[in-house]
Amino acid sequence: MIWRNVTATAPPNSIQDLEQCLWELGAVSVTLTDGGGDPLYEPGPGETPLWKSSHVVGLFEDDVSIGDLRRQINARGFTLLATEELADRRWEREWLKHFQPMQFGECLWVCPHELSVVEPGAVVVKMDPGLAFGTGSHATTRLCLEWLATADLEGKNVLDFGCGSGILGVAACLLGAARTAAVDNDPQALIATKQNAVRNAVSEKILVSLPEQMVPQRFDVVIANILAQPLIELSEMLIRALGTNADLVLSGIMSSQKDWVRSAYRSLPAPAESVLDGWLRLHYRTAAADHGSQS
Repeated sequence: MIWRNVTATAPPNSIQDLEQCLWELGAVSVTLTDGGGDPLYEPGPGETPLWKSSHVVGLFEDDVSIGDLRRQINARGFTLLATEELADRRWEREWLKHFQPMQFGECLWVCPHELSVVEPGAVVVKMDPGLAFGTGSHATTRLCLEWLATADLEGKNVLDFGCGSGILGVAACLLGAARTAAVDNDPQALIATKQNAVRNAVSEKILVSLPEQMVPQRFDVVIANILAQPLIELSEMLIRALGTNADLVLSGIMSSQKDWVRSAYRSLPAPAESVLDGWLRLHYRTAAADHGSQS
């Protein structure tokens, strides 16, 4: 069977309308892709996770009329960019070619559901790529997972702020955390986190919420893998969330932004720093008396 890929574009504020259009025209799958070679990392609170230029790709069965598709897409104000014939294959599993099990530290692994890890003592997070960010492949997420893999999380309460796919919160629970508060401003991220918590049998340990729904409390571990600007804007809130002898892990920071971010957390002891591919992780270890004074 021959399949047909149809690629179209629309203004950023109409991308969701274009997605809906392709579904209504009979697409069997719809994918959002980068249209301008512009890398997109973790979005900050309040930001919509879209590229500056986005393409929407619809996969259609071979009996579709490309001429009719073009007319209907154009009539709705969108632009059809390209069409392509594709040989039959299991499209839903194509990403497995690019996403293999990944190891962090000595025992933590992230693995697609259809693959397995047989290493003795392995702690395995089952995670498939989805609409929300975070499978462990990007340097910012790797830095966080590597820290979690070496931390003593047994019985601790964790805040994962900017949870994305929920990968960090799920990993924390599998590594012994008592419970995790997973917070994100994107409702799609909260859905993905709930789904991944169920798939990894830790749903009873994870509470998901929007930032405005957070219940004020103190945590043993606060981890925020977002970007430098929101880390600065949220510094007071994240510091207030720290309990006694707590760990604060910040990631999503470019190395050149180190001093900028550190200045926002100057009330805390000097952090340990780790760098990977130009991205920085800051790890603060605090005590109760560290939360107040600015130096």
